[in-house]
Amino acid sequence: MATPEEIMHMENIARLSGEAIQQYEGLRREYEKTKMELKLMKKERDAALKKLEDFERVSHRVIKEVNNIQENLEIEKTCRQSVEALATKLNRQNRSLKRKSMVFLAHLGPQAITEINLEEEDDEEEEDEGCSAIHCQRVISELGEKLERALEEKRVMAIDLEGTREQLTGVRDELVSEKQQISLLIAETAQQKQLLWKYDRVSVFAVEEFETIEENLELERGLRSEAEKFAREMLVEQKKMKRQSQILLQSVSTNEALQKALGEVAKLSHTLESQALQHQQQMKTMEDKLNSSDLLKEVMGLQRKAELLEEDKRECWEMRTKAETEAKDLRFTVEDLQKKLQQATNPIPSATPPPPPPPPPPPPPPPPPTLGLPANPLSALLSMLRKKKDAGVDIPLVEQDSPDKEPEKDIRQQAVDEMMQRIKKGVNLKPVRQTPNRARPLQRQRIPSNSAIQELRGILDTSKQPSQPTLSNVGPRDTHKPSELEVALLRRRGALDNLQDGQESSTQKQFPSSVLDLNRVRKQAPHTPSQSSSEPPPTTEVGAAPSKNQNQTRTQSDLEHPREPGSHKLECT
Repeated sequence: MATPEEIMHMENIARLSGEAIQQYEGLRREYEKTKMELKLMKKERDAALKKLEDFERVSHRVIKEVNNIQENLEIEKTCRQSVEALATKLNRQNRSLKRKSMVFLAHLGPQAITEINLEEEDDEEEEDEGCSAIHCQRVISELGEKLERALEEKRVMAIDLEGTREQLTGVRDELVSEKQQISLLIAETAQQKQLLWKYDRVSVFAVEEFETIEENLELERGLRSEAEKFAREMLVEQKKMKRQSQILLQSVSTNEALQKALGEVAKLSHTLESQALQHQQQMKTMEDKLNSSDLLKEVMGLQRKAELLEEDKRECWEMRTKAETEAKDLRFTVEDLQKKLQQATNPIPSATPPPPPPPPPPPPPPPPPTLGLPANPLSALLSMLRKKKDAGVDIPLVEQDSPDKEPEKDIRQQAVDEMMQRIKKGVNLKPVRQTPNRARPLQRQRIPSNSAIQELRGILDTSKQPSQPTLSNVGPRDTHKPSELEVALLRRRGALDNLQDGQESSTQKQFPSSVLDLNRVRKQAPHTPSQSSSEPPPTTEVGAAPSKNQNQTRTQSDLEHPREPGSHKLECT
């Protein structure tokens, strides 16, 4: 049965979940309202934008008309100015002509001057000037009227423009306020989403806690049913023991039996307490050693050293292969020079056929396996543990069944004690509704897993065993390599001699003069029967270092399945 505290906890969880659901519904309604308001505000904004576009269109038209009027006014001003300039020019020309005529009249004499009616000319000139002035005044008055009309229209248009600008500023202010409101609404919606997410998380946690509480309840019910069964069995056994003790008491004296039983009980309790203390101390020491990261640091350092050594080895191997290729090229050049010297010193008659070309040099052997440091970190850890064991660090071992069974014994012991107290006090036990079979898998799940301790124990057990076979398997490979190499070279030379007899031209093409020719020969050469019978190992080209993955796979395969000393063969094709 559930305790009142658990019932209260369940009620609180249910109440909180109901409140969370109500708040969620309220927030959802508010979100819908804000969504509708946002839609309305968007519609109003679109209408305001349309009005603004209309105002801008009208203002552009007004500005265009004002510009046209101003252009016409400027044209009229320029025309008037040009007319006035022409009139002034004509007046000046007339005056200059009069002066010139007066000079000529002075030569004719005073009689001719008197005969000429200067007054009439002056009157005519005045009339002409008056007529031209009246016409100009009319034109000027018309232009002034037009200018006044244009100025009035300009004023009206300026007033309209100011009004449209004020409306535009108002619409812009409304737009800014609407944007601010929209940003506030977006922030509120984001906060509401965060709240909803938090409520979802809380509800998920509440559901998980409820499920764990239900599981604990079922486990407690199962334990209770098992405890009741155990208590009944104990009662039956107690009755049997009482009967046996009565029979023993009848046969043996009471004092001796009691003393023996008390002595045995004291010894057993003392041994149990000492074993429990030892187990606790061993567990503490093992936990401290596991928590201390000295071994892990050492393993990481060794791994880094191994990587550095592998890189150095790869570089050395590349340098060696380059030097070998250079030496091979130099050897070929030396042989050619020696042949030329021999031909120059000892000329051979043309009747004799040319000697066959020398056989190709043997390919360089593959890189030796790494013997400095193991590529597997587990072997490094084992070697470190071995060194510490030799130095005198004793790691106590704990029995395998003790840590797994302690929590189960504690729970069962508590349940049995409670049931025994109830039986002694006379409390009636209630029947259990659920089946007791559900408790065992849950109880197995609750037992703490000591996988790390078991793994360390397995490592320590393996460290006790001698780890020499791995090194012994690696060592003889290098001793048997030269013999296998010689056999492979002999086979190749025999095959090449057979080919030289029939096809001299093809053999000349197959002799490699450099690394590229050697690679071509390897690609074009047919596979030997030894390769077809067994799975071909990965071949490395001359001048290229073996890849890191191949070394790792080889070392792992050697550690898992150690091969015989003569199983490692070299490919020659």
